[in-house]
Amino acid sequence: MKLRWLFYVQNLDIVFVEMVCAFLFWTVLMLLLNEKARRIIGAVAAVLSLSAIMFMTVFMRSSADGIRASFIPFISFVNAQSNVEIYRSMLMNVCLFLPLGLSMPFALSGKVRRNVIITIVFALLLSAGVEAIQFVFRSGMCETDDVIMNTFGALIGTLSFLICGGVSRLRSKHIHRHRGK
Repeated sequence: MKLRWLFYVQNLDIVFVEMVCAFLFWTVLMLLLNEKARRIIGAVAAVLSLSAIMFMTVFMRSSADGIRASFIPFISFVNAQSNVEIYRSMLMNVCLFLPLGLSMPFALSGKVRRNVIITIVFALLLSAGVEAIQFVFRSGMCETDDVIMNTFGALIGTLSFLICGGVSRLRSKHIHRHRGK
């Protein structure tokens, strides 16, 4: 639990830089690996990411009195104008699902577009499920904006998969072009 709070209290600039570094590290790592290694590492990382999400959002929470919910999309941006800590909460929701978006498309087999869509839809449904659990069991604030930010985190993560796919296509075009000479 201490590690979670250490990350949470960091300066937002540092958190953002850490997110970018993690994204770049993962993308370079995936570019260096072959297809089979990508799939295995992606699957392991996706399971670990899913476990961390469930642990932090469901199992670490305790019940509270009353139902706390906000179903107005993007209201967090309005509320953050008077309470800047809300920006931290939104960024943490992005951070929470970024690893799932980074890893899950690599674990799936199939076409690039299909893997990205499955990952984003899965993240959306998982996030909505977590928020429903928090609502039913009164174990946190159930917010539409959490679903939006979580899904956005997964979407950002899938960009690594798209970059790797684009680099792979460029490599194979380059190889085919030089074999013909």
